[in-house]
Amino acid sequence: MNAQYIVTAVNTDSVTLTPENDASACAGCGGNCTACKVRFSVANSRHLDVKPGQKVKIGMSAKHEALQGILSLVFPVLCAVGGFFAASPLAILFGKTATEGARAFCVLLFLAAACVVVLYITRKKPNPEKLEITEIC
Repeated sequence: MNAQYIVTAVNTDSVTLTPENDASACAGCGGNCTACKVRFSVANSRHLDVKPGQKVKIGMSAKHEALQGILSLVFPVLCAVGGFFAASPLAILFGKTATEGARAFCVLLFLAAACVVVLYITRKKPNPEKLEITEIC
């Protein structure tokens, strides 16, 4: 993320921010200015010394980025490959032979199941990545 945010409040483990383009003069004092409509909290896991009014940049930790990549890319591809290899046992289970059409159907079926699982996980925990302050500007 390249955008800068202004610190409006500091707690022990989290910091409340507002986007720089939505900030006004009152954002520097940390008050409840009605002009600053957008406020959200991020982690301060690096324990940076931030104060209200400072500009910061935010991002995700490398661990959460890797987890997001695995969940959104690797898991569906592995499910699709699993569907390709599961076509033969499933065809035998139903007393048929595994044709190319049956393999394609199983790949799409397993890919759709992976999509449902990914959607369920992201809806159950809507913000799996934890944003944190990466830099003080």
